[in-house]
Amino acid sequence: MEVIDKDNALLRLAEHKRRLLRDGTGCVMCALAHGHADLPFVAENAHAVVLLDRFACRYGHLMVIPRLHEEHLSRLPYEVFHDVQQLTHEAARAIDACLQPARVFTATLGATVELPMTYSHYHMHVIPVFETDERARPARVLSWSEGVVVYDDAEAAELCQKLSQHWPGARPRAASGSR
Repeated sequence: MEVIDKDNALLRLAEHKRRLLRDGTGCVMCALAHGHADLPFVAENAHAVVLLDRFACRYGHLMVIPRLHEEHLSRLPYEVFHDVQQLTHEAARAIDACLQPARVFTATLGATVELPMTYSHYHMHVIPVFETDERARPARVLSWSEGVVVYDDAEAAELCQKLSQHWPGARPRAASGSR
């Protein structure tokens, strides 16, 4: 695991986006949700997947991404919203059990337009917060002000496997592949 600054992270993120969208997919989140990344799913259900955020605010930061491309929560079918929320809750429980942070933040994100650090596809972030001082303030946790956590492939696979092993219920997949 490496912690890099925002400028370096933006350069790596742009390259990652180019690789993901090489197959003609127009949305990074859709590509991730349909297994086109080098990441294993930590868990999934009928309508959503859970992935390790490769450009994370904190160690163990997960994303819950609906398979359906929708930009607005109000337009998301309830059954999709329900499955996203279920996985978000399960992700928080797995993070608590596996990593034992001081707190777990959840955030609904997705901009109205594509921006360097976010995408218009509705999704959730589940972020372990280990600090108990000023660094635990939401504005600092939900930014890259403390640096950006990046993993090499082996570290990412190992962390996904550990989180899967702590997943509540019977929904997790083995962290051996994306699909």
